[in-house]
Amino acid sequence: MGTPQRGLAIFRAPVKPLIVMVGVLSSVLVPAVAFPTLAVDPAPPPLNPPLVGFSFSPAAVTDGSDPEQALARLLRTLQPDLVRLPVYWSTVAPTATSLDYTEVDGLIKTVQAHNAAKGSRHTDVVLVVGARNLVYPEVHLPGWLDTRKIHKLETLLKTASYRRYLETTFRRYAQLPLLKAWQVENEPLDNATVNQVTSGALPAAMVRSEVDLLRSIDLVHEVVVTTFNSSHVALDVRAASPIAWLYAHLPGAKSAGHPSQALTMGDTLGLDLYVVTEATPLATISPSTRIAWKEESLDYWQSQAVKHGRALWITEMQATPWIGTTGFTVRDLVSSALAYRGHGVSVYLLWGVEDWLDSPAWMQAGLTSIKLLRSGK
Repeated sequence: MGTPQRGLAIFRAPVKPLIVMVGVLSSVLVPAVAFPTLAVDPAPPPLNPPLVGFSFSPAAVTDGSDPEQALARLLRTLQPDLVRLPVYWSTVAPTATSLDYTEVDGLIKTVQAHNAAKGSRHTDVVLVVGARNLVYPEVHLPGWLDTRKIHKLETLLKTASYRRYLETTFRRYAQLPLLKAWQVENEPLDNATVNQVTSGALPAAMVRSEVDLLRSIDLVHEVVVTTFNSSHVALDVRAASPIAWLYAHLPGAKSAGHPSQALTMGDTLGLDLYVVTEATPLATISPSTRIAWKEESLDYWQSQAVKHGRALWITEMQATPWIGTTGFTVRDLVSSALAYRGHGVSVYLLWGVEDWLDSPAWMQAGLTSIKLLRSGK
């Protein structure tokens, strides 16, 4: 889950004028200049039906349950097409010179056991590799690292230990039959304001170099780069325009995330969609309105992905209340599925399913949502 900054771009104008402005900005500013015409391979056709699944992290299982048993239960109940799993540097690197993949291998074996069970839907995996990874605190560093004199995360990621972790992980799982795709870092271009060391975004050149390293090892599996986008597509269009610098200095809501940059870095643009967070107060805009705005943004970013020869995934679809907040309900989850299905999205990954293990109501809403997303429009 990303930082609360994704919700800071709160657009306060009524919906109808915004839609008009989107059309004006799109027709006047975007096509001719913001995205220069480049020779690109055709975008892959959207998967039909799309693949639907969820993210799972041992760090999100906080009730003392065994992570492998929790994952097995979710697999058995939800029957996903995909599960996104983190490969934490902090977990697999117990020392600066050693690597231990016991936790990751255990989760993969759990998926393999699910696939071997009679009547189970086949499930593939997406592996997230990088220090920027799933679940708070978003940047997962080994405990042996001495960060007292380090003020930028990128400095730590230039070490031989980090390179060894990346390269070994890519080589270890490149031939995994269950592997559907890789994700390189998590929201790497967006701020992770946790502490002095981890604050800020990774340089684009560093993300590209990690993608290049992966492609030097594995040219078969697609590479996903993720980000979030603004509360409304009008703000996204502003950020993609040639006068984005001017909008940044004008009063009013600002754009959030880096989708136009992220879609140039991998094979697939992964959008993380949240509508109720601690930075998006319900007194300002209702969840239903925010969901409708996110639906509009999917059409825009799918068209931009196609122009660049990329596929579009929803890598984090809010499926549980944001930590410390209320207001996102089971009804909002089902409404999100109804709104987001179709739109050229090939993969939907629900976020927060670990919380469903103790809630029959959320689990049932999740099952309904998965069915809706698979049905398309």
